[in-house]
Amino acid sequence: MSNRDQIQNYLYEEIMTGIKQYIESNQLNQGDQIPTEAELCEIFQASRISIRRAIKELVDEGVLQIIRGKGTFVNIFRKEIHLLHIQGYTEGLTTKSEFITKDIISMEKIKGTPHINNKFNNKFDEYIELVRKVYRNKQILSLDYAYFPTVLYPSIENKITSDSSTFKIINDEYGINFKKVCKDLEFVHPTEEVQKHLEVNRMTPIILVDKIIYNEELTPVHYSNYHLIADRVKLRLETDY
Repeated sequence: MSNRDQIQNYLYEEIMTGIKQYIESNQLNQGDQIPTEAELCEIFQASRISIRRAIKELVDEGVLQIIRGKGTFVNIFRKEIHLLHIQGYTEGLTTKSEFITKDIISMEKIKGTPHINNKFNNKFDEYIELVRKVYRNKQILSLDYAYFPTVLYPSIENKITSDSSTFKIINDEYGINFKKVCKDLEFVHPTEEVQKHLEVNRMTPIILVDKIIYNEELTPVHYSNYHLIADRVKLRLETDY
């Protein structure tokens, strides 16, 4: 190996360390964009060849992600969602390295639409509609619409907070146990409302999960639909034979 090659290797390894330090010192989150190649050349006083080599190595390590036509970003590690779990998909997702938080967009009493009433077999006609935005490490993950029949859950709106588990409230406060869950999945384009809340555009792929939960008498007692940003999640199915 020539002296020039040794210098280039040394430089790109230094740049790799420097980019990692840049991400940490600037508190960049997954999905945040790093400076352009030209800007990195200025920051590290290095050639474009060395910058590109450092970026390639960091992509191979999983630290960075290149999105063609957009730039280079801190890698988005997709959040694993277990589709067969009966509880809310955010239950138990918080780990030592990441935090799931929720922000209540709205919570109000509404009259049921034909669509919502049909989900409850037309047994109810008034609901509390809860709309929440879900974040993973401050990055938007999904938008969730949930419906609670007021007959089954009187005053539930006074018990729900941004960090509460609605499933725990239903179990503990109203004594309703879940027996069965049905989920329908489809890829959709987001509506204008979903685009606004998820901060995405019309062409962003969204996974729509439509979910009905039944009690021990197999009566529908909970309905929700949530919109997941497709490139931020990984869906998992697991069952015993």
